[in-house]
Amino acid sequence: MGENLYDTSKLIDAYKKSEEIHGYTTIFNLVEFPKALEFNLRVLYPLKSDYNLALEISTELLKVGKPIPAIDVIISAIALNNKLRVITKDEHFLFVKEVKKDFEVVVESK
Repeated sequence: MGENLYDTSKLIDAYKKSEEIHGYTTIFNLVEFPKALEFNLRVLYPLKSDYNLALEISTELLKVGKPIPAIDVIISAIALNNKLRVITKDEHFLFVKEVKKDFEVVVESK
């Protein structure tokens, strides 16, 4: 791994701080925060394989009593299937790491 996929919370933070970021985001993140189009990131759309993995992740999170929002599960699946590291400010992404050891996430402080 090595390339980053930016979650909405990080996109908003980077936008407010006029940071320059490079890498990926998802269509979901752009729908949540359209101003992120200014970053010129590569945009990923979910595939059937992403939804299948998301269902698996969601089921595993439910079993351990740590469900997270559906969109964040799909974003996690997209990151896993594309071998990308999620950059976020939302700590609940750490729960995905508990059920998918190969999931890479960096949670920046708020």
